[in-house]
Amino acid sequence: MRYGVREICNVVLKDVKTQEPVVYLESLKTSALETKGTTVYARGGRGNAKLIGWDSEKEITMNMEDTLISKEGLEVLTGSKFTAASKPVHKKEVLRVQKDGTDLSVKLATAPTANVDVKSFFYKSADGAAIGEKLTAAVTTTGTPAVTKVVLTGASIKEGDIVIADYYVDAPVSAKSITIASDVFPGTYTLEGETLWRNEDGVDVPAVFTIPKLKVLPNFNINMAATGDPTPFTFSTEVLKDSSSTAMVVIDLLEE
Repeated sequence: MRYGVREICNVVLKDVKTQEPVVYLESLKTSALETKGTTVYARGGRGNAKLIGWDSEKEITMNMEDTLISKEGLEVLTGSKFTAASKPVHKKEVLRVQKDGTDLSVKLATAPTANVDVKSFFYKSADGAAIGEKLTAAVTTTGTPAVTKVVLTGASIKEGDIVIADYYVDAPVSAKSITIASDVFPGTYTLEGETLWRNEDGVDVPAVFTIPKLKVLPNFNINMAATGDPTPFTFSTEVLKDSSSTAMVVIDLLEE
């Protein structure tokens, strides 16, 4: 019986020691298993032809492209972990100066953080992008719901002017943060993948791939673009020899 392959794998990466699932990759676009090695030959006789060959240095790679990324998937790619992020995060607003009694002011959408280690800046701007005159600001937050008023003073500030507000707000309590560190790299996992191979009778046969030791490589891109199709996240990996056998990849065809 012969088979055709035209289906993606659903993959789970597991902890090598505990075999506990670490991440499920179930929105893959491609998953390619590539095998190569090195062959050297003894040559001799007229024409110095190849007489005997020796194969060695087998290398297997498993490259996967995932349309969507989970927090667990990003942890695998970076080797780092998400942690709770109680921290200030940057915010920019473009506002129009209003006259409030004798005050020239703007109102912020969110109250700035109370963290004294970060600062707020206010600039007059021609178009909301260009940074012009730096303005002196007095920020007050009052009432329920809270309203943040910023009274501005500057040499040329007037009602109707465009102002850039550059400040920091407290991240939501549910926010999480991950750090791509210089000394932290991805780990090694067990891969189990399931796909379908269609035989010549037109029957789809489950094919199960097992890779006992899969090293995730520290190469990935996070591409952001305003046009075109969304760019998938690439998991580049190399297959290592199993510690307890010579196995690198096991393929089980579950044909009844």
